[in-house]
Amino acid sequence: MEYNSITAIDIGTTKIATIVAKYSKSGSIDILGHSVVPCKGLSKGNVVDVEKTSEGINQSISILKQYYNLNIKSAFLGITGSHVNFEDRWDKLDSVAKSGVITREDIIKNPLKNAEQNIENKSILHTIPIGYSVDGAEEILNPIGMHSSNLSVKTHLISASPSAVTKLIQSANDANIQSDGLILEPLASSHSVINENEKNDGVLMVDIGGGTTDLMFFKNKRVEYTAVIPVGGFHFTNDIASTYKIDSREAEDIKIKFGSATTNIKNNTVQEIEMKSKLSPEPISVPHNELIRLTRERAQELVKLIKIKTKQIDFENNPQYKIILTGGTSNLNGLSELIARNITTNVRIGSPKIGLNNLVKFKNIPDELKNPRFSTVLGMVLWAIGGILNETSDSSFEPGKIQKNDPYSYSFSIQKRFLMNILKKYYNNIKKISQQIINNIIKGDQQ
Repeated sequence: MEYNSITAIDIGTTKIATIVAKYSKSGSIDILGHSVVPCKGLSKGNVVDVEKTSEGINQSISILKQYYNLNIKSAFLGITGSHVNFEDRWDKLDSVAKSGVITREDIIKNPLKNAEQNIENKSILHTIPIGYSVDGAEEILNPIGMHSSNLSVKTHLISASPSAVTKLIQSANDANIQSDGLILEPLASSHSVINENEKNDGVLMVDIGGGTTDLMFFKNKRVEYTAVIPVGGFHFTNDIASTYKIDSREAEDIKIKFGSATTNIKNNTVQEIEMKSKLSPEPISVPHNELIRLTRERAQELVKLIKIKTKQIDFENNPQYKIILTGGTSNLNGLSELIARNITTNVRIGSPKIGLNNLVKFKNIPDELKNPRFSTVLGMVLWAIGGILNETSDSSFEPGKIQKNDPYSYSFSIQKRFLMNILKKYYNNIKKISQQIINNIIKGDQQ
């Protein structure tokens, strides 16, 4: 792949969103093309039907080829689901500070190596450093430049089920798309909707996807807590579809237009909603307040589950903590109000921001992508660029690495090292041959 060209595919329970972006050295990110298609191969974030998932990816890629003349061979893939595991761990890094001074390479590469040696039966997605200990002194944020050979690192380790990872990558492979790496979707979204001040003060991002709701809490600009709730926007839609026996696409439209998390509907003039029932040729009429009761009950369930998770990060005793809602269902009428009533009034809806920092920015975000439902796929682009620039807080930046002998494992970091090794060997061979020629010439002159 070209290092200035990035393709990101958000493979969700309800949709597949793809973006192709080009990054220039000036810091400009130009979106070359995008597509959104339905997805029918996932359940709660997990691939349950490889063939259907592959069909969706192929359809998404075909649109990019047809309308934007883009020939896509590889892409970063988004991943989430109940199979994803999170843990914080301390590891002593033995092979560091050979010069007596801790270097950037010491803290970038070694956490991943340690994780690989000590984690079994899991596919490592990300190893995110969140603290260091030097000579027994803990809570050091940045040890680079310190004089010591006794370094330990605290990492937020994110791993996934190997079978789930393999199915996801297989789905892409069957659509003739190689994996440049896997990116945890809430991690991607965080790059898109949270600013640095919020990450410092304490912020919980609630990313409501189709099949799951992903949580990620930041404090002091570090990831301190991550969780997945197996309830998402699809469950709201399915409640409507199954209750009134209507098509899921129509149920989705009705949810967006008329659904609500509260009974407080501003400027509500709609009393009855017409729907096309599968059981009758004639449309049915449903009272609007009845539909609201249905969506409100599901919203209350979701907020209750979120509140349970907030107890683990002591939200009640820290009024400065903020909640940012993103994902498609964050647009549900009254949801932020329901959060404000039950958890905190310090809540906002997070739409995709324009860049990674003041220097790296999107040049042209189409209006349709400025919606919270595209926070993940835009965040994936930002995360990948941040990895190239060494600005993402991920010590590995090999998110697609599964197992050493896994044929589906593929990342551009690996490719880069492979190519550099080839060039190094080529250079050394040329150097060796040149020296031999010089020696022969000298020897001939002496004779």
